[in-house]
Amino acid sequence: MDFLDLLPPAGEDNPAGITEEVYIAPMRAFAPNGLKGVKTTTEPGDSVTIDGDHEFKEGEGFVECYATQDSAEPKITTVGEIDGYGGKVEFEFFHPGVKKEAAEFARWIRNSSCIILVKTQDGVTLQFGTKGLGMSIPSDFSLAKLSGGRRGYTFKVTGYQSGVLYYEGAIALKRDAAPVV
Repeated sequence: MDFLDLLPPAGEDNPAGITEEVYIAPMRAFAPNGLKGVKTTTEPGDSVTIDGDHEFKEGEGFVECYATQDSAEPKITTVGEIDGYGGKVEFEFFHPGVKKEAAEFARWIRNSSCIILVKTQDGVTLQFGTKGLGMSIPSDFSLAKLSGGRRGYTFKVTGYQSGVLYYEGAIALKRDAAPVV
């Protein structure tokens, strides 16, 4: 891997944040060998790009979760010692409301190792979690005060991965998958 020049944006936009869609799939939803790793080719960027479309078991796929705008700030912070740096993923996102579906999702997802996809404001899809290093997603719930506040779920994504991963494949949604018969 050769190092390449890191040039300034040169007049290009550099919008912060993610869109309001967060895509989540538990590890158990993926087909055997369906969770793809990074490319093994040597073009610039390949070592941080997922190799192809993820594949799921019948009736499975990513679940789309609405996140209130400006409630999420995904970060990967450096952890470890000089001879073994790694990265810790941390971000929260807020999902408003008190629907039963959200309560069930919060209860189910907190004990599941997951892969998460988010889209940046400029259309780049990033992946958090890899085989053997899934993300954890516990949540807090609040009814808020009568005078104001946020009523709903704050999901807290945590886990470990070395750095940013780019996903260029199709996002297969569970709602579009053929039901298991």
